[in-house]
Amino acid sequence: MIKTICIGSLLLFFSTMAMAHEGEPNMAFAWRDGKIEVDIQRQGRALGDHKAFVISFADSLTPYRMGDSGFTGLGFDQGGLVGYQTESTLLKWSSEQSQWLKEGFAEQLVISRLADDNVVTDKEGSGLQGIIDSLTNKSSFEAHPIFRIRKEDGSLPDDGAYMAFISIAGVDESGERILYKPSVPFALVFHINAQAKFDPLALSEALKVSPEVSLNDYQRMDALFDWAESEMKELFPHAAESRFISGYYARCYDNSVCVGSKDGKIYTAGGILGDIAEQGSIETFYDLAGL
Repeated sequence: MIKTICIGSLLLFFSTMAMAHEGEPNMAFAWRDGKIEVDIQRQGRALGDHKAFVISFADSLTPYRMGDSGFTGLGFDQGGLVGYQTESTLLKWSSEQSQWLKEGFAEQLVISRLADDNVVTDKEGSGLQGIIDSLTNKSSFEAHPIFRIRKEDGSLPDDGAYMAFISIAGVDESGERILYKPSVPFALVFHINAQAKFDPLALSEALKVSPEVSLNDYQRMDALFDWAESEMKELFPHAAESRFISGYYARCYDNSVCVGSKDGKIYTAGGILGDIAEQGSIETFYDLAGL
């Protein structure tokens, strides 16, 4: 009898755990073998070479706002804070042109979590960071940010599809040291059909077209920094850890010199190099390093 009760309790427990996440998609991640695996629950969709999570604003009372879909994670056993970084500005699908527009529209994306709002428009927003959850006393998380599509002037956004790329990473409590290296960037696709002008079939057509965006490849960036440390010891005299600094993915050294990348370009600052200065396209340096 006791054994039966125990088994029943365990089944109820695991059933409750399985049902804990409400809303779709469940954007699920795991920290394994030194990297963040994306979409371990297989709820993402293919978008060219990228992974996309479709967030539909299906509530008739709040057709431009969604707070049910969320982030979940397993195996994040180093403590600290897990968060997201925006990897692109906002894109909007044009049915007339059959392409993702990079500019020329008024809608904006607002990501709200823990009293923090990040606003992504067609011109600004790449490199913004937000906290998902604190992992001080746990190794798993579930969090539900609120996503909104709006126009700055207060008018209603158009029915359609909107997209922004983000990545997941984690830092220590100071925010200085990276504990969980950034994931591969993935897309959030927001579907609005409040006026019945952009149905799921139209969305499927949009997801057949991969947007032309330049995204960070953090593993490749680390390899480039390693190369610079080995080839330019007068500037980068020792090995250093990569970290996020004001939207830059960067390394800093005891001589006060820092090198970093943002929006596809390489920047240097500090020490004998002076103020922040752009040094050119990161692709040029990849070619130089044979990467």
